Amino acid sequence: MAPSILLVEDEQDISIMLHDRLTFLGFVVTVARDGAEGLAMLDVLIVDGILLDIQMPVMDGLSMLEQVRERFPSIPVIVMSAELNKKKLIKAIERGAHDYLLKPIDVDLLAKKCSIVFGTSWVNHDGEGSPSAKDETS
Repeated sequence: MAPSILLVEDEQDISIMLHDRLTFLGFVVTVARDGAEGLAMLDVLIVDGILLDIQMPVMDGLSMLEQVRERFPSIPVIVMSAELNKKKLIKAIERGAHDYLLKPIDVDLLAKKCSIVFGTSWVNHDGEGSPSAKDETS
């Protein structure tokens, strides 16, 4: 079964691009528009990972991350934000995020990090790839 990701992103254009790219990479993707919606979805979904924007309305990514660590400590999280928010990204790593991505998102780096953290194989634009993290430990 394909790994599933909860994508939490408030900017529609970015959300569509990430959804399409992750689906192309073989992930099953569910989208939430903010942290509160994302937490509500986690009450009814089982996911293999969360791709989480830091800067969002209603409930920001750091607040959601804290809730996820308390309620769902085994779900890996990759946080995303603009380079201007590097301090928030560092804070997110200190609070339990597994990795981070800077916006604008490099699609090859997205593929590589999601594959390693959430478990699948990846191929970059040059056709070079890597076995999944699960395969590397076998």
